[in-house]
Amino acid sequence: KLTRGKKGGIDWYLYQTKILTPKLIPFAKECLQDRPKTVVQEDKAPAHNHYVQQRVYDLHKVQRLLWCPNSPDLNAIEPAWPWMKRKITRKGAPKNRQEAIRAWKQAWGELPQEDIQKWIERIPRHIQKIIELDGGNEYREGRE
Repeated sequence: KLTRGKKGGIDWYLYQTKILTPKLIPFAKECLQDRPKTVVQEDKAPAHNHYVQQRVYDLHKVQRLLWCPNSPDLNAIEPAWPWMKRKITRKGAPKNRQEAIRAWKQAWGELPQEDIQKWIERIPRHIQKIIELDGGNEYREGRE
């Protein structure tokens, strides 16, 4: 059960050792100091959903909410990606990996907090609409 994927990309082990343990858990614990009801939301990507990851959350006493996959209208981070892509490609795409990393980091730093808050606040409205449609696929990613 602890075998690693061979497809490339990020598997459960890389996610745990490069993101979850060194970055996300410390950030969540810092948030818990001022906001004790903090919950970490993750989609069910295989790297997030692997059974070992829950043990890490339990060990650090951080609560996690696994969210439905392929639902960009129900995930606060998804609108950030097109915003950032537009930002970094406005004057043409980065020419190499190093330039791309620099551009993405700069765009992330320039992402307005107001936009992030707006994306978070829209989620309950989208959830209500999906409930009204009994989970049907007639709902077009938050567009009225």
